[in-house]
Amino acid sequence: MDPFVIRTGRLLLDQPEESDIDAIAEYCADPLFERYMVTPWPYSRDDAERFVREFVPAGWRADDEWTWAVRPGHGAPLMGMIGVRFALPDVGYWLGAPHRGRGVMSEALSAVVDAVLERGSADRIHWETRIGNHASARTAEKAGFAFTGSGPGHVPGRDGRRVDSWHGIYSRGMTHEPKPGWPPAP
Repeated sequence: MDPFVIRTGRLLLDQPEESDIDAIAEYCADPLFERYMVTPWPYSRDDAERFVREFVPAGWRADDEWTWAVRPGHGAPLMGMIGVRFALPDVGYWLGAPHRGRGVMSEALSAVVDAVLERGSADRIHWETRIGNHASARTAEKAGFAFTGSGPGHVPGRDGRRVDSWHGIYSRGMTHEPKPGWPPAP
């Protein structure tokens, strides 16, 4: 699959570039990543280089993982990343700390879900996060995912074990309106 760009009312989702490597390394060194993400820890600039130069292009070439950089516009600094892994399929995302709390990722998530469903690449997309990651849960809730419960995650942790996680789903025909039943925020 050739990478494609997604635009929303205030965001541009495009490919991560060499100029994003330092920001990726900085953002992924956030202690929240150790707790909730499966990125390497500690995260280094070398990890960011491999991500941009090898991991992202390989996913597009194999058509098994599509990844986008989230930005406020063309040539603008990186805010975060979002991607869809087609084995399940499921979605993963993160935002750098300065960009959180403004609805950026729920907007990006809605756009990615629409693009994947419109292209016929999937009929539904799964979401999961480690139990306690309320920010990720709010993002999925605001993007219209339905909460489906908790249990072992599909994505193994760094040690290879399945971690207790919250789960949700967005299926063809759903709307981006929030659904009831999500875990309450603290």
